[in-house]
Amino acid sequence: MPGGAAAQDGCVFGNDGNDDFFRESLPSGVVTYVSNPHFLCDDGVQIWADSAVAYAALGMTYLIGRVRYLDATRELRADEARYFSDQGRLQAQGHMSIRDEQQGSSIENGDLVYLRRTDFRAEETMTVVIGSDLLRPRAVLAAPAAPLDSAAPLDARVPLRAPPEPYTVVGDRIFLRGASAFTSAGDVEIVRDSLRAFADSADFDQGSGDLLLEGSARVEGTGYLLEGRTITMKAQAESNEIHAVREARLTGDDLLLTAAQIFVFLRDNNLERLVAIPGSRGGPGPVTDSTEAARPRAIVQDFVLTADSLEVTSRDNAVQRVFAAGSARSVSTSGDSLNTPSMPAVATTDWLEGDTVVVSFRAPDADSGDLEVDRIVARVRARSLYRLAASDTAARPGTDPPAVHYVVGNEISIEMGEGEVRTMQVVGQTRGVHLEPLRKPAVPDTVVRDTTNVIEPASIPSNDPNRRESTPEHDTPREEEPWIRP
Repeated sequence: MPGGAAAQDGCVFGNDGNDDFFRESLPSGVVTYVSNPHFLCDDGVQIWADSAVAYAALGMTYLIGRVRYLDATRELRADEARYFSDQGRLQAQGHMSIRDEQQGSSIENGDLVYLRRTDFRAEETMTVVIGSDLLRPRAVLAAPAAPLDSAAPLDARVPLRAPPEPYTVVGDRIFLRGASAFTSAGDVEIVRDSLRAFADSADFDQGSGDLLLEGSARVEGTGYLLEGRTITMKAQAESNEIHAVREARLTGDDLLLTAAQIFVFLRDNNLERLVAIPGSRGGPGPVTDSTEAARPRAIVQDFVLTADSLEVTSRDNAVQRVFAAGSARSVSTSGDSLNTPSMPAVATTDWLEGDTVVVSFRAPDADSGDLEVDRIVARVRARSLYRLAASDTAARPGTDPPAVHYVVGNEISIEMGEGEVRTMQVVGQTRGVHLEPLRKPAVPDTVVRDTTNVIEPASIPSNDPNRRESTPEHDTPREEEPWIRP
């Protein structure tokens, strides 16, 4: 057909394709049938298909078989589609896929409704839902490209770093608005490298590359699980940042960390650093929610650390150090076997307090795979209490109370070995006390009566002047001799 022949309002036939052409007039309007159609539209859109039926009165073209839709930024492919030129609306289904060449993102599966930007629509929108094949929509979201090396010549500038890996998002429904807003809802699953994330909904900002998870949000990585009401994932080429807010919880092989906010910093998909702080709103004003006011808490092996903020460093996903700042407290239960029921509550755990407390760990043992505490340091208004085995070698742990060592100083440093205190150093003005238990003498289960000074009546001779006949007044029981303990 000639290039100027009108197929529908705003579009004409292209020079290639359009093998067979038939038009008929019906009471409802003119209907055009085209095989191997190729449409060129005023706004630069091109459309191909195996066949097409154009309804002039409806301003709609029904495209059948190997549909291809191409505009300035996107390419769509599907088994069939309906395009309403007057409304700027495209509906597609059947093996649907759409790719954004500029951003490097794509969507596949599901049924699509695409509303293009027009004179009466300020922003384009795209909605993809589960189709008749029951396959859930799947999106691949590319993070922003790295900046170019401005120091290089203009014609030789390259990105300063490799682009980060994209996110793969699967959900029941996908919605896009404009050039950057992306939302997936309905049992959303996200995959990026070794990370797997889940949420009720996910929002992706194409401009910043941030992915926001809301509702039952959790992220599973190598050796850890991060949970929170909302989680934000930031992607960079070499490192990633994950931020969990409100009732945040991170569970690792050797660590349990809880706080209102937890920041996770990854290097090559491995845990490198964790930061836990209270407050989730990030702005001024009083904290009214108990979940925001909760102090961060870390449990590593037998140690529990609480403070205004916690920082955990890790290597190969094994905890190296916990830095607790602000009214910090470290509590250890490793010596609980020394406790007895009579001990006061303040002495039933080993504890260390100060403005800051730092706990360092040795690398996991090759045989057991368990972390070991290497050193504990408390600084500024430091004080500690530790239970020790009593110096009395006859004392029985768990039955007889342990010794208690309490000390106060400006800085307390404790070297540990095999779960026990090896050395303690106190800096500054020092006060303290060491208490040893008083052990009561053991009481045997049986007692023996000393009969050496008891004379039986039968052994007294009858002519003994001291012998007395039994009379009623003398028949009262005689006071027993005392029991003699050996």
